[in-house]
Order: sequence, then C-alpha cells, then structure tokens
Amino acid sequence: MTQMRDGSQALIWRWNDRTRHVASRTRVALRCALHELGIPDETVGDAMMAAWELTANALEHAHGPYEMRLLRKGPSFVFEIEDGDPFLPAMPSFRNSGVKADTELPERGRGLLIVEAFARGRWGFRLSESETKVAWMAISTASED
Repeated sequence: MTQMRDGSQALIWRWNDRTRHVASRTRVALRCALHELGIPDETVGDAMMAAWELTANALEHAHGPYEMRLLRKGPSFVFEIEDGDPFLPAMPSFRNSGVKADTELPERGRGLLIVEAFARGRWGFRLSESETKVAWMAISTASED
C-alpha cells in the first residue's frame, strides 16, 4: 500500500474481471490496510463487512477494471470501490423502512442496510474523473465517536 498523508489517497488493490480469488484477496488487502492505518480493532470487523458489501455489489452489478482505495479525511477515512460502470444507481431510502426485530427479511438486498448502519448514512455513489462509478463510505475512528 502507498504511504498515506492527510488529504491523500492510497490504492489498496486493482484487479479486473479475469482476476482469480477476488473475495479473499480483497478482504486480506483491506484488512492489512486498515490495520496499517491504525484503525481500532473494534472498528475493523464492521468496516470489513460494510466494505465487502460495496465490493460485492460492484462485482455483481458492474464490470472491471476495479480499484479499491482508502482516503484520509481529517480524523476519519473514506473507503472507495471503483468499477467500470458509467451509471450511478438510485440511492435507496432507509428512513422509516419499517424493519423491526421480528420482521422477516428477504434473502438478498440487505447489504446496503449494513453499509447504511455502519457508515451512519455517510455513503453513496459518485462518478470518477474517468466517468465510472465509485461507491464510497465513511469509516469513523474511535476519536470521532
């Protein structure tokens, strides 16, 4: 991983549609990067789960090339996954979703709920300079909580 300074970004990993073992390799690369940046252990597990949801969505709904990055934004970090899709999806609304403890949840479609909860609503999609989709989420550090 590239050394990160305030306001800079670090490329964690880049791959394409022919790359093998993407799931395990992205998880290892991200976990190493989070630890290297000093993200508290109690945050790393949740960050990994939420980041994997964004990555899995990119793998399922778009094509490569893919790029995973971390950006330092003051005391927090921003995780980004860029894919080759030139279209931005609609942002789902989770306010007043009516999900209660005894609600039966669907088999699929819960990943963005995980991202929403972990990032506390600080996530979304944007177009990169090369006009491809970037999914992003904030990773709060213990000093922000």
